[in-house]
Amino acid sequence: MKIIRIILFVLLLIGCNKTSNVLIVTAKSNSVDCHMCPGFIIIEKGLKKDTLKMGSWGSPPKFNQFKANGGDYIAFKSSYFSGGINESSLSILSLNEDNYLKVVFDTLVSDVRINELNTQRQEIEFTVPDTLIINQHIESYNHIDEGSVHNGFNKEIIILNRNL
Repeated sequence: MKIIRIILFVLLLIGCNKTSNVLIVTAKSNSVDCHMCPGFIIIEKGLKKDTLKMGSWGSPPKFNQFKANGGDYIAFKSSYFSGGINESSLSILSLNEDNYLKVVFDTLVSDVRINELNTQRQEIEFTVPDTLIINQHIESYNHIDEGSVHNGFNKEIIILNRNL
């Protein structure tokens, strides 16, 4: 009987150690869906549970959990549209023990109004683990038919710091 208790105790310890290393990331919408109301990102690691408020309209941003250079990270891509201008952002947080939930990369790219009829549109695209692409084009409005023309397409490719 004593041996069975010892075996059960050892199995319990092994099981607890395995669950303490499991990382679960989930997204949850907010019941309030105003323009500036964030959604929630819930990160669970063992018995520890953290909640990040991010996003808009009550929705959390899209996220991508990935590994790079032997570490674990999570990237959040979001955008916010107001007054005809769009802002795209990319935030990368560490999921490693030594800098858990610390921001290792953060950027914001915004459209630029050139004049009343022309806007330089910019949007972020992230390719795991280290490539940031900024897609750009000029959008020219036509007041006569209320349409627009897109031209001047350009891509800016940025390789992020290899020390993520």
